[in-house]
Amino acid sequence: MDQLLRSGLRIGILVLGLSLLMLPFQPRDSAEFVVTVLAALVGGGFVLGVALLTRRANPQPPQRLDAREKRNPYNKRDTGRE
Repeated sequence: MDQLLRSGLRIGILVLGLSLLMLPFQPRDSAEFVVTVLAALVGGGFVLGVALLTRRANPQPPQRLDAREKRNPYNKRDTGRE
């Protein structure tokens, strides 16, 4: 699953990057400009969708505990080591 999401992200970034790279060189009143803008929107939506799927597929790692919170409840005495 990770390899599939990574590949999807690479394809989305490729489409988005190439369309944004071509955008300044297109005449604003041409059909090519509209197609390039639509390609950029599709690429951005694809990257966003893959990012959301990746976030949903991989849960967040557990929070790190402070040294004081890591102690057992029966050993609350401060030892001077942190």
